[in-house]
Amino acid sequence: MARLRDVAARAQVSLSVASRVLNNDTEARISPQTRERVMAAAAELNYVPDHRARALRLSRAGAIALIVPEVNNAIFSSLHQGVQEVVHDRHSSVFLAQLDTDSADARSVAEVIGHGRVDGVILQRNEHLTDDDLLAATQLDVPVVLFNTRLEGHVGSVALDDRRAVAIAIDHLRDLGHEDIGFIAGAPRHDAALRRLEGFRQSMTAADLAVHEEWIVPAGWEAPAGAAATRAVLALSSRPTALVTASLNAAIGALRAAHEAGVAVPSELSIVTIQDAWMARYTVPTLTAVAMPMRQAGARAATMLLDHLGGEPLSNELVADPAPELIARESTAAR
Repeated sequence: MARLRDVAARAQVSLSVASRVLNNDTEARISPQTRERVMAAAAELNYVPDHRARALRLSRAGAIALIVPEVNNAIFSSLHQGVQEVVHDRHSSVFLAQLDTDSADARSVAEVIGHGRVDGVILQRNEHLTDDDLLAATQLDVPVVLFNTRLEGHVGSVALDDRRAVAIAIDHLRDLGHEDIGFIAGAPRHDAALRRLEGFRQSMTAADLAVHEEWIVPAGWEAPAGAAATRAVLALSSRPTALVTASLNAAIGALRAAHEAGVAVPSELSIVTIQDAWMARYTVPTLTAVAMPMRQAGARAATMLLDHLGGEPLSNELVADPAPELIARESTAAR
């Protein structure tokens, strides 16, 4: 017996397109030629629709969940915007939730999303989760797309170009004459933080700049961690003239630590951060940042999840276009 995927292959279209044509979805933007090709393929293969499967599909909740570590974090607003734009166009909705426990498993995530409340999940990793915690959290009865994290044993993720973002920050500081550059790293358990740290080492080496291990301090994504790490660097007898921080919130903490230590930014210490949001324009001084395509990546994650619900396979994707972009402000200056 012919299956839907056989019809899609014969017509050279995706499973989602074949399904919409055969279900007479008049709202789908599909050309008449494509519709004719799908119908012809179905006739040639004597395709008979599985009405039981269709009934199950029609019983969907009509919503997906976006789970982030902290719903009040401005970094996630663009992510939410990108997800919202896609689900609105696809006549679905977004359930925004927070998972901020030190550990999590499938049960704790299921409690957040509720039984039958959503059709799928986009999950942003909490910095406290181990790989085992995260893998356990994905074991749900609905599909999960991980945002800016990749995990062995799980297919379905959309990642940012973290290494490229750090390279842009290093290039900016080098253009300003800085050679002594430190790095306030992200949470050690988070693979995105590890990619940014790898990007720092690679970019410094490529620029023939020395990597001083004592100027690399693992911290976390939040302001208190950034402040503590920066205090440790500034307490050294030999210290850098510039810092790259792995996150915007950590950079705000770094600004505070420099102020407390009587170190002027940017005349004595330049600071550039990975990630941008509205508050970077209101710090004193304003923060130079490498903006990441959060909205576009959120849209891609939502599209992947909804397409999967329509029959497409999940995949692991890197959002390289648009590329990260330098936003030069007051916290960086010539050495």
